[in-house]
Amino acid sequence: MTDDPDRPVVDARSARGVQIGDHNTQHVHLTTAGSSAVVTAIRAEPGPEVFVGRAPDLERVAAVLAPGGRGPSTGVVQGMGGIGKTALVRRAAADAVGRGWFRGGAVFVDLHGYEPANRVRPGQVFAAVLRALDVQAEAIPSDAAQQPAAYHRHLDGLATRDERVLVVLDNAADLDQVRDLVPAPGVHRVLITSRDALPLPGATRVGLGLPPPAEAAELVRAVLDQRARDRGEPADPRPAAEVDAMAEVLRWCGRLPQAVVIAAGVLAEEPDLTVAELAADLADSRTRLTVLDDGTGGVPAAFLTSWQRLRARDPEAARLLCLVTIAPGPDVGLPSAAALLGADDTVTRVRLRVLTRAHLLLGGPRRWEFHDLVRLAVTRHAVDDLGIPEADLAAATDRLLDHYLRTTRAALRWMATVRSHAPPPTDNPFAGWDTASAWLDSERACLVAGVVVAGETARHRQAVDLATALTGYLSWRRHVADRVAVAEIADRSVRRLGDAPGTVRAIVNLGAALIEARRFREAVDNLDTARLAGRVLLDSLQVEGRVYDDLGLALHGMGDVEGAVVQHYFAIDLFREIGDRRGEAAARTNAGIALHDLGDHARAVDEHLAAVGIFRDLGDRLDEAMARGNLAIALHGFGARGDAIDVLLTVRASFAECGDRRGEAQTWRNLGVLFREAGWFGEAVRAFVAAAATFAKVGDRRTEARLWHELERLYAAAGRPDDARFAAERAALVTGITGSDEPVRGLDGWRIHTALEDEPG
Repeated sequence: MTDDPDRPVVDARSARGVQIGDHNTQHVHLTTAGSSAVVTAIRAEPGPEVFVGRAPDLERVAAVLAPGGRGPSTGVVQGMGGIGKTALVRRAAADAVGRGWFRGGAVFVDLHGYEPANRVRPGQVFAAVLRALDVQAEAIPSDAAQQPAAYHRHLDGLATRDERVLVVLDNAADLDQVRDLVPAPGVHRVLITSRDALPLPGATRVGLGLPPPAEAAELVRAVLDQRARDRGEPADPRPAAEVDAMAEVLRWCGRLPQAVVIAAGVLAEEPDLTVAELAADLADSRTRLTVLDDGTGGVPAAFLTSWQRLRARDPEAARLLCLVTIAPGPDVGLPSAAALLGADDTVTRVRLRVLTRAHLLLGGPRRWEFHDLVRLAVTRHAVDDLGIPEADLAAATDRLLDHYLRTTRAALRWMATVRSHAPPPTDNPFAGWDTASAWLDSERACLVAGVVVAGETARHRQAVDLATALTGYLSWRRHVADRVAVAEIADRSVRRLGDAPGTVRAIVNLGAALIEARRFREAVDNLDTARLAGRVLLDSLQVEGRVYDDLGLALHGMGDVEGAVVQHYFAIDLFREIGDRRGEAAARTNAGIALHDLGDHARAVDEHLAAVGIFRDLGDRLDEAMARGNLAIALHGFGARGDAIDVLLTVRASFAECGDRRGEAQTWRNLGVLFREAGWFGEAVRAFVAAAATFAKVGDRRTEARLWHELERLYAAAGRPDDARFAAERAALVTGITGSDEPVRGLDGWRIHTALEDEPG
């Protein structure tokens, strides 16, 4: 791996859909430094898009997607920008999902291959795709290098149950962007769109050309008819009354679907405008933008006409259109647009509706995005045409970044209510953790892109503050690549501020991110630098203690367990000296894990007991449960199996009360191991079955299969061949693996990672 769905007959009359927005999808955002993507779960319900024609193309794509076909499992739809590739695959995918062809799920991924600043690099979308396929976050490896294997294991498991999956990869610039996302040939299906001829062996290729004049004219009528229905008005008579003028409009639009939709939007917004007048505006070279590279005119000509009328009719909407182009990330939400405009949500929503009706923005009613060619046209011409001073653009960027930071901090204040019995925050824009986390998930691409933009435009304080605020959320959601990316930017930016405490904190946070990414050698080097810098730049025992504890985790990951113990004890001493009880508790239980691995179980028990007591005093339910789980493992090593079982039973209940299913599943697994060792057959079976069921709920199919194989061995040893056969069948059903798998052996512990917390301003 690299770093970084019977051939149906498609009725064109019922296949309406040049994409102008979709309210029936759920987005999972993914961003890495310099790149962003929106991963969308495709639904069967039709969105508000308008689509006409393309019947032969739809049939060819449907033949690729249909079950039972013997042809290629991959289709590549190729053609120029704005030709309608995305609209075609979205319609074909929605039709296929509606026919029930993809019970395993269908996802849409925009790879932004032709946007250098937002291009999604290979191997960076696996976590978001797994989330869109309903895999729980806890089941996705935190190590980005392990996510491709987890992605293909999940698809292989679905294939064994004939739960077909469709993966749509939009805007791919080259083979490197898609190669590792293509499932193994067989059950699953892939659709790829590209402006280039991708050298993908065995794929069915669908080359999109310009629609014939009749279909282009029908597209105009369809847009106008939809607008008339929305307004409760009769059908627009102008296209039928001015056939020759309509042909001229289509000529100057180059029959490019995106341009045709924008031109139709101009007519829809200007009921007194004749088609001939629109054609004249398009024909005048002084009113057209530079012709696209292929010489067809298209979007620039249609955009300029739409732009000029927008500017004359609603200057504030025109200004917002320009400001939205400077927003980082793939799209923009209503509060973010309001921050850019410097207005309230109500006023901004009205302006966004104007832009959406004019087909200059896509989406709504909560998030909006540009077609890439329209964004290019706005960026090149509209800002200068409107005469927005650079200072106003800079101020808009500052307002947006401040909004991101303020709202992120408000959302994260709800995290304490999940971990403990902390009272809910007051004067908060979110009603609870559910809405707060939903906002973070929907804005993540923009938030991380905001850190990138802040760093690149010398807004170093905003880059550092936003990156620091995002640290806990990105770690919780296991967006490891994003966490490393923002930590690296914060590290660079804070050095330019001359902020000594901030510099050390940024180095430490980068080291922690590298540990999560299992880049232990780099983490050690980084933390050594942090330790030296901390002594030179500031006298903070809390920071030094955090560095020592992180060094212990990194050394343990590298196999130097004795060195890890030394570092954890350095941290314990420092945390005790300054009265940092949370840091002390975390370092103690981390030291206990290392001591257990060294065979010093008595000391391990002592350290875990101390950690449990501190976390209990602090009211931290989750960390206390994890420390108790570690205590049970140490007790088992000490020979006190009964005590270990008693502790694990309380730990399981604690995880269940906190809603931590992965912690609950891991505890059931550990109980199964102890019951098996004790020879308690019935209890072991019940624990392993509960563990398998709970791991299934969090989407960890590999561990679920291992547990069924363990049950197979238990039943076989007990002389119960029918039950053993049933367990083996369940394991094979989950993963497609037959025969014996690696046995469930030792106990799994919980490492606790402390954090240098953000300091809200």
